[in-house]
Amino acid sequence: MPETVISLQNVSKCFKRYRHPVDRLKEILLPGKSRADEFWAVQNINIEIERGHTLGIVGRNGSGKSTLLQIIVGT
Repeated sequence: MPETVISLQNVSKCFKRYRHPVDRLKEILLPGKSRADEFWAVQNINIEIERGHTLGIVGRNGSGKSTLLQIIVGT
């Protein structure tokens, strides 16, 4: 039976994007209203990789490739 070495189930990563740097400080000091836009770098990813298999991740700039790899390695 193949051994699964990497398994991701419904993995997502959202970043906050602020229009102005001061908006981040305002959000901390005046909670309740978000001053940021949400940017989903990775959304609902499911992957299962078995020992000995190779996975290639390709895509356009900004499509979440590096973010996905950081999630896999835990950084």
